[in-house]
Amino acid sequence: MVHYIRLLKPPVFDKENCPPDQVRLSVVIAITTDLGDAFYPGELSLFLGIFTHAGTLRLGPATWKAGTRCLKWHINIKLQHLASRARLLFTCSDSLETDSLELGNVPCVLGAWTDEFTGPKAVFDDIVLRRFVLQKGRELDICEDNGESIGRHIWDAAIALAAWLLKYKAKVQQADGKQHCILELGSGCGLVGLVLASMSQNQNCRLILTDLDNESLKLAKYNARGSREAFNSVWQCCTLDWREPQKFSTDQHPVLIVASDCIYNVDNIPDLVRTFSYLVRQSRESSKGAVNPKIIVSTKRRHPSEEMFFELMTKAGFEQSDQDKVPLSDQWREKAGQDLDVVSIHVFVLPVKVGS
Repeated sequence: MVHYIRLLKPPVFDKENCPPDQVRLSVVIAITTDLGDAFYPGELSLFLGIFTHAGTLRLGPATWKAGTRCLKWHINIKLQHLASRARLLFTCSDSLETDSLELGNVPCVLGAWTDEFTGPKAVFDDIVLRRFVLQKGRELDICEDNGESIGRHIWDAAIALAAWLLKYKAKVQQADGKQHCILELGSGCGLVGLVLASMSQNQNCRLILTDLDNESLKLAKYNARGSREAFNSVWQCCTLDWREPQKFSTDQHPVLIVASDCIYNVDNIPDLVRTFSYLVRQSRESSKGAVNPKIIVSTKRRHPSEEMFFELMTKAGFEQSDQDKVPLSDQWREKAGQDLDVVSIHVFVLPVKVGS
């Protein structure tokens, strides 16, 4: 499984008891799973990177020890290194590498960036930024909430689906060169949808990110605005309640609907399947049959009851046209000889009946 460096409190600069030419940075770090229900079990060296237009400085390391629940890190920084706009990176990469989204090369521990700031009087927002290298050197920034709301964090299934889509882009890209619409359900931070938008750079992608939680939608909007200049796409963020999908309306015809880790709460599965059915049929009808959306779902199985989703999709008439398994990088489990966690990818279509 992937682990995530989290900043339990925003970093703070303090000059008290520091030499005149220095400032002390204090930060409280945890390294947890996506749901925050377990901590990294081994020992790791952590580094601080200071990135400015003038260059990059690496400081550290600090040591995360087995059994640790949080690490309080205090480090002195010379003021000259904070004289221009900068970002901080907390990482276990001694080379301060940006995290990759290439399938098979996603790191087992994701680094945490701050937003840009200027000078030691900066006050940091309560967010953390994940920066990913996509294809051809392009980068995507995704902000997460630093709080305990896991719905506004990146989850393993989203990481795995984004990496899978980047590798197998031919499975989702359209060949006719026209503008196409992509819709993400339960988008949270919007990672999967924004990766798809990056892949559609030359196709004038229309991206719709949906969620029920207003704070998640605010975060998705923030991330979409940040990527707008990098990717040639038009986007919107909308509320979509799976209990009442008929209240969702759009003048677009989604050709692709994606969802990551949306079946862990089995109580929501029937509503999710009804929402898929509604969206596919609406897209068919509004496009007068020109569009038959494909659905791609990623799931990290947590309980046998999640099998209900696949049973209900079959009852609703969907057929599974493709599936795959993505093992999650986990250096600790590999050393211990344990099986890796796996994210399953499932592609569904609703066949068009003859004469319909």
